[in-house]
Amino acid sequence: MTGKSLFMAGVSLLLAAILNTEASACRSCMNQGWNSTYNGYCNNQNWGWYGARKSVTSIEEARRTLEEYYAGSEVMVGRITEKTGYFQADILSRGNKLMDRVIIHKRSGRIRSIR
Repeated sequence: MTGKSLFMAGVSLLLAAILNTEASACRSCMNQGWNSTYNGYCNNQNWGWYGARKSVTSIEEARRTLEEYYAGSEVMVGRITEKTGYFQADILSRGNKLMDRVIIHKRSGRIRSIR
């Protein structure tokens, strides 16, 4: 192998190791049960939900984001209302009891509990 080829192979292996480490770090976060409103963030550019940096422009987008965030849990997304800088949503138990009230910031997509 030439020096250039060896260098490229080394860089490729290093990049693969770094990307795998980041992915396993976020899997580790999720495995520890950190998928709640305040702790659902891993410092990774590919992370979504709480850490997402994407604008939410409609009630439908807010509902999709919340349903994705709460997927696999025992709660449902209830009524969503639009406010000036955010959307407000009711989080309901399976018995339609209000468990939490959250907001989704329109510019950043951040989810926060307000109840």
